[in-house]
Amino acid sequence: MKKYLISITFSFFITSLTLAAVTGCQEGNCDNGFGKWIYTDKTMYEGEWAGTKKHGQGTETWPNGYIYKGEFKKSLWSGEGVLIFPDGSTYKGEWANGFMNGKGTFTWADGKEKTGIWKNGELQE
Repeated sequence: MKKYLISITFSFFITSLTLAAVTGCQEGNCDNGFGKWIYTDKTMYEGEWAGTKKHGQGTETWPNGYIYKGEFKKSLWSGEGVLIFPDGSTYKGEWANGFMNGKGTFTWADGKEKTGIWKNGELQE
């Protein structure tokens, strides 16, 4: 039984070290500057930081294929940016508080476009 507990404890310790090595700030300055951060779900942010928050220009990439390139304010998508969907569709335009807000263009993967004013992620018609 003692060997079993030691084995489990050792395995947990090794797993914790492995996860710690691949998450968090991987390079640069992720407090105030330019740095690369990898989250536990393998989402990656590379860009500008201010006060440990994503702030300024950056790129956020998810393992499922979504990519956001643009401005961040207090870790939220705010300002000008482009969201690329896994199927190739894109939204390019204004963002506020993490949502499509303001003038922007949604382009479907087949090339069809819809331009207009967006509010909280919805096109206003």
